[in-house]
Amino acid sequence: MHILHAADVHLDRAYSGAGMTASIAGARRQELREAFRRFVDLALELRVDAVTIGGDLYEHERSTLDTGNFLARQFARLGAIPALVSPGNHDPVVPDSLWRRVTWPGNVTIFTEPRFRAAKLAGVTIWGAGHDGPDLRQNLLEGFRVPSEGTHLLVFHGSDLHAVPEGKRAHCGFKPEDVVRTGAAFALLGHYHGARLAPRFAYPGSLEALDFSEAGQHFALRLEVGDGAANAELLPFGSVRYVTQTLDVTGMSSSEELRAGISALGDREAIVRVALAGHLQAEVELDVAALYNACAERFRFLELVDRTEPAYSLESLAMESTTKGAFVRLMQSRVEASAGVERETAELALRLGLQAFERREVIVP
Repeated sequence: MHILHAADVHLDRAYSGAGMTASIAGARRQELREAFRRFVDLALELRVDAVTIGGDLYEHERSTLDTGNFLARQFARLGAIPALVSPGNHDPVVPDSLWRRVTWPGNVTIFTEPRFRAAKLAGVTIWGAGHDGPDLRQNLLEGFRVPSEGTHLLVFHGSDLHAVPEGKRAHCGFKPEDVVRTGAAFALLGHYHGARLAPRFAYPGSLEALDFSEAGQHFALRLEVGDGAANAELLPFGSVRYVTQTLDVTGMSSSEELRAGISALGDREAIVRVALAGHLQAEVELDVAALYNACAERFRFLELVDRTEPAYSLESLAMESTTKGAFVRLMQSRVEASAGVERETAELALRLGLQAFERREVIVP
């Protein structure tokens, strides 16, 4: 038996925090729809026996019935191929969710409760559980055991506790040994956006990269099940690339050199962030908006980040009998008299103040 698995598509994603215009954000959302359409195409091409979704197929807070109807049409294209969905923390089964509002085709099974229930297919039983709210924290595997007879799989949205990012709370956290204790042959998961294969479970990651933190290849996952064993394979899938480039501006003497340097990094196939770094001469006008307007057409999408520092000597400035010199002397004394976070704040104030003296745009982190 062959199963095609995906998770974390995040349809209807806002993209508002990425500095994108409404039209460009709309294009990004359309790319996510196209990714799910291609996922269904792949399932039909591979003639799989079932499709599973490990949650966060869409984002509930911004979801529309248009998206729900799109998903229903895509699932209907599968015909008799079962589609089993375990909603996650971004698309939980709440009263006004698409899972409740849309009429789904007969081949779709939605696991609506945070406890496992069985869907029996030819030769295998798939046990699924779903989020019934955005803040579900319980270990869904605790105390759960599959019957001793037959081949059993799990599908759910949850955090492998060995991989929770620092500062993040776990959703339905579990340990790898919890999967083993259930007696299931394999668990098909969702939540982490990077692909991960383990002996008894796998995350396919998001079908497409969703931001600059997700650079690199993205996948769908094919699972082959036979004789009580399961073999997982990551299939290269994503078509959208996020790339971060660094442009050192040290030594540049005009904004024209900045434009030429950015343009040389042009890539019409990738979403590119160009980080401007190094020491910027005081006479160079760094207008991020103007640079974007001059260079954006050379990229699929361009984001510019100013990480430059002014090219100056604090020692020389401190000797000036000017307001700027007095400011530098004052801030240097505060830097020297402080430590830890307070020192970092004083150093930042010194840098931003000098930018203001040079009539540069001041952005407080």
